[in-house]
Amino acid sequence: MILLMAISQVWAAGPDAESLQYYPDVRQVRADVESTYRDGRPGEVDGRIAGQYLLLAEVLEGSWGGELGAIGFERRAPAEAKRLRTQYLKAYASAQESLPELQPECSGLTLAEQAAKRICVRANFMEVRSSQESDIAQVRQVAERYFPPQYRDAFVAHSFAAKLGEERSAQEAQRQQNNARLEYQREEAMFRRIAAGILLAVLSVPLAILALLMGRARRSWGRNTGSFNRIASVEDMHLFDIVGQVVDVQRHAKTHVTTTTTGGGYVHQDSWHAQPVSTTTTIRSTDHLALFVRTDEGRELRESFVDLGIGVRTGNRVRIVYAGDRWSRSGVAVAVANLDTGDVAIERGQAGRIASPYCLLRAAFWGVMVAMAGTFVDMMTGVFVFTLPGLGLGAVAAVALALAWQASLRAGINGQTAHYAAALPARPR
Repeated sequence: MILLMAISQVWAAGPDAESLQYYPDVRQVRADVESTYRDGRPGEVDGRIAGQYLLLAEVLEGSWGGELGAIGFERRAPAEAKRLRTQYLKAYASAQESLPELQPECSGLTLAEQAAKRICVRANFMEVRSSQESDIAQVRQVAERYFPPQYRDAFVAHSFAAKLGEERSAQEAQRQQNNARLEYQREEAMFRRIAAGILLAVLSVPLAILALLMGRARRSWGRNTGSFNRIASVEDMHLFDIVGQVVDVQRHAKTHVTTTTTGGGYVHQDSWHAQPVSTTTTIRSTDHLALFVRTDEGRELRESFVDLGIGVRTGNRVRIVYAGDRWSRSGVAVAVANLDTGDVAIERGQAGRIASPYCLLRAAFWGVMVAMAGTFVDMMTGVFVFTLPGLGLGAVAAVALALAWQASLRAGINGQTAHYAAALPARPR
């Protein structure tokens, strides 16, 4: 650590003390500038002299001051360096004080406008003084005029122009890095837009198919095709009944057995504990009823029901309720009313045969629309953030809407059927 500190101190010290003998006197600086730039613009000679005074003082301070600046210079610089710096700063201050007042013809103009006129002394003075300090080419000219080759690079390196060049180089590198980052971000955003656009095009295919199927289903509504049509709304439901006498009743039960096996049937090596196989058996029975009914018109009907929950025997007068669509005016048997006993029963499972799958198409359509909405946002913004959540939300929305709409339709069908069937026993036989 001490060695590194010593090396840094030597580097900060810059030129050795031998370089001080080449620093010019203030009178020499003035004489050299006046002889070289005697034909310059008004104020240019004084500005260049002042600029070189300030340049020499800054290089001295930077050579021995390092990162600490003036404080480091006062601690490290030899007496000759301090004397020269003081001399340059006093000469610079004197040149600043001797600067004339602003000329009337230059009053009210900006610095750029004054420099363009080329007659404004103060503007020329300030422009040349600044360039003498910040222009690396002019700094190198001063170094070549007064210093031998072994000290010129060190002189330039400790000047303000070199530090300004380093800052500009760093800024340019940062600017290029920022531009590269922006270009990468633009390319990445474009790639995301293209990916989202492709996915949007892919999603438009099932959307178009669903739209065509829904349109076809709508066009089929209202047509009397002569056969039963499923309904998509309770408003399209048609209920009617047929009265007659039961001539035969056939009833039987079906037993459904489901066996589930759990456990491994193994013995633990250490404890010799046996784990037997566990078997669960579920038994479910369904009641199947077939009614043979002769109507008052002399026709004989056969209707089957599952788990109807009503007592019927041969000879009973019954009304069989049918539910269908209002266009074909045909339907399926959904309820039975025993006119002799006054009992009414509804087979609620029949609602599934009446309800149209149109709500499933509509739910899928809106699910795809939700997925496409997220994809469209990503395509416009190029972030690819909403596509995957949109796909997931679309799937959830499709399933939820399908279940909700189908359950609502079936409940409506059963409700209308129950309301219609409840009034049947009171009607004339």
